[in-house]
Amino acid sequence: MKLTHWASKTSLVLLFVSQCAASAVSAEMIEQALLDQYPAGSINALASARTALTEVDVVRGAVEQRFAESRAVCMNKFFMSHCVAEAKEIRRAALHSIRKVEVEANAFLRKDRAAERERTIAERLSRAARPLGAPSIPISGAARDSGNPAPDSAPNPPAQPEKP
Repeated sequence: MKLTHWASKTSLVLLFVSQCAASAVSAEMIEQALLDQYPAGSINALASARTALTEVDVVRGAVEQRFAESRAVCMNKFFMSHCVAEAKEIRRAALHSIRKVEVEANAFLRKDRAAERERTIAERLSRAARPLGAPSIPISGAARDSGNPAPDSAPNPPAQPEKP
């Protein structure tokens, strides 16, 4: 159910972006919609973090497309470098604002992975601390009966005679 909810939300965003991507105003609307949907501190579930990252990628694409269109328009102007600098500043500001959402989503995912790793380590430690019911290698024969290790079965090597 979570996956279908995530997929439907993502498909709605992609549909919205594909309908609005033609104009610069729509890119600003998409960016603002992302910021309204994910205010600071609102990402508190794994699914919402993944959805936010998907939507950030879509919005980043729209911002880059808007920049490419603005730059193409600037190439026909006499004061081209000033126009391109303004387009770059608009792109930088837009990317900075959506970066906040991306950082928050990545931080949540990182915390979730760390918590999962800690749970796994705690489970391994608890399994290692449990006493074993029986020895792992069965002991048989004289060693078992006496409680002492079995004497070497190999005879002692004969002493070498002294040379005269």
